[in-house]
Amino acid sequence: MQTIAIDIGNSSTAYGLCSGKRVTNVSHVKGGLSSRAAVREAIRILAANRRLDGAVLCSVVPKAVARWEAGIKDALGEAPLVVTHQVAVGVEISYPKPASIGPDRLANACAASARYGSPVIVADFGTALTFDIVNARGQYVGGVIAPGLPLMSDYLADRTALLPHIELRGMCAQVGKSTESAMRIGAHIGYRGIVREIVNYLREKPDLAGASLCATGGFARWALNGLDMDFHFDPNLTLRGLGKIFELNRGGGS
Repeated sequence: MQTIAIDIGNSSTAYGLCSGKRVTNVSHVKGGLSSRAAVREAIRILAANRRLDGAVLCSVVPKAVARWEAGIKDALGEAPLVVTHQVAVGVEISYPKPASIGPDRLANACAASARYGSPVIVADFGTALTFDIVNARGQYVGGVIAPGLPLMSDYLADRTALLPHIELRGMCAQVGKSTESAMRIGAHIGYRGIVREIVNYLREKPDLAGASLCATGGFARWALNGLDMDFHFDPNLTLRGLGKIFELNRGGGS
């Protein structure tokens, strides 16, 4: 099957083509698409001269869903599958209030468990840093949420008179010789500590002792650089999971 998958986030929107295990033609739009017409045009360009089975989307921005549904229907002639806890996601959801789980987190759990097996811990480095857990029985059981790298660095700049906004990229010096360098060390090395402590804490749970580790999100590669943990880096994990969810619900996949 070939489908268009869309992941609408707080800071950016990603969309691309999913066909089996492959994810191609991925675009990232900072701030997302703000109109039905813009959505329609983006989907028409991506769909041009391709035989598609449909579209699937997840969103952590509720007010954006109707706009994307309408634009996709304009472009493809049918509404997309919108991921919620009520559709098949490839894992059993064992969680007190499943409606409160972000659909992107369900897509990550679906893709990670299918690709790396269970148990698995998924770390998504976006506006927030989320950890999602699929246990050895293939159940989504919850996770951990921490401030994302941009929130941490932007907060310092926004709440102090002299600290600037910094670019979260590049190598870190051993010791900061400028304000920017010192802040970059704090963000990078400090964040590695957050990741290590949370993962070690989760792996203390008996059924997560040998859990695989998977990382995705825009800041994952930089944040994990130099960390001595066996993460699989999968930048298209969420889109991959959305494609799998579409197959499970519209294509009779298993």
